[in-house]
Amino acid sequence: MLPVQLIRDEIHAGKTDKEIFKKLEEDFGETVLYAPKFDLQTAGLWLSPLLVAGATAGLWAYKRHRQKTNVHIMALDLVKGVALTPKEKETMLDLLTPPPSQGITPSWWRRWSGQ
Repeated sequence: MLPVQLIRDEIHAGKTDKEIFKKLEEDFGETVLYAPKFDLQTAGLWLSPLLVAGATAGLWAYKRHRQKTNVHIMALDLVKGVALTPKEKETMLDLLTPPPSQGITPSWWRRWSGQ
């Protein structure tokens, strides 16, 4: 029996909206209502937009952080090919070298500094 005909028959039988929804859910499952309940089976469906938004925000923040630190790399690369006096080179390195991190040294810094 088609859902439209079932609904029509239930209305003619004098059933309430709640009774009709319950009958539809029993016959066709929860998905026929287009508003699944929040439970263990549907948690992924309801939480996936939050997970996607969180991952997107995390990637955006990471890229933003990388852009800020890449300025140092680009500036140091520019200085490499320029003939500078030792004093100028020391001043440029002092200005362009990022502060040391509290943990692991970034790999780009190890490559550039030769460590």
